[in-house]
Amino acid sequence: MARKRAPAHSFRARFDAMVAALRKHPKIEVYEVVVRPPASAADLAAAEAAIGMPLPPEIRAFYEAHDGVFLEWGLKGEEYERTAAFDGPDDNHPPGCINLLPVRRAMSPSWEEDSHVNEIQPDHQELLFGAPLDPQPEVRAVCVDNYARYHHGDLVLGPTPVMVVSTDYGADMDSSDFVSFPVYLDLTLALFGVDRYEHGVGIGWSRKPKRVEAWTKQFELDALLAKLDDDGYSDDEDDEESEEQDDE
Repeated sequence: MARKRAPAHSFRARFDAMVAALRKHPKIEVYEVVVRPPASAADLAAAEAAIGMPLPPEIRAFYEAHDGVFLEWGLKGEEYERTAAFDGPDDNHPPGCINLLPVRRAMSPSWEEDSHVNEIQPDHQELLFGAPLDPQPEVRAVCVDNYARYHHGDLVLGPTPVMVVSTDYGADMDSSDFVSFPVYLDLTLALFGVDRYEHGVGIGWSRKPKRVEAWTKQFELDALLAKLDDDGYSDDEDDEESEEQDDE
């Protein structure tokens, strides 16, 4: 039986439980956790003015509970370029990051123009919403979760806004499945903040993107760490010793 999706207002309890699990793991160092207080009415009004539409109810509920959530963690003994809370990650960033931006920063009217290689086209809107939008919204996409150097969780605005994970600074609608904001939160927590594209909704043009209605898979933390080893997020001591022996 599929697990029922938890509402956005329960995010804090689930987030705290996830952070506690990370802190207990002997191979993990949690660098920073920031949960901002609720967004003010002025913040919410300014965000809505910036995008020219009301915030979707589930996103407004999230920000009414906490105006931005940041977590960053890495593997003990590794060196990374740490991310300042609510800034954009640099190269060699830690593997675990949740960077749900404060509402005024997230709802930027210039995100698509400044940061997307590919503009959102009518065929993208047809895929996401069933038809090209007419009239076009004042703002077509914003970044909600700026969690990695080349990947970020973006909200594409329309009749029922959806989250995609854009890659290579572009709104690559052809390489990511799309989800509602609550499902995106479920995915993020299930992955302990590890890359949502590589391990979640990224399909890499292997098929046509589809809407994922619910996220029910819970990842095992040790399995994720093993995958990070495979992806080169940590040095393998055995490999280093082998290379030293070869040099001799």
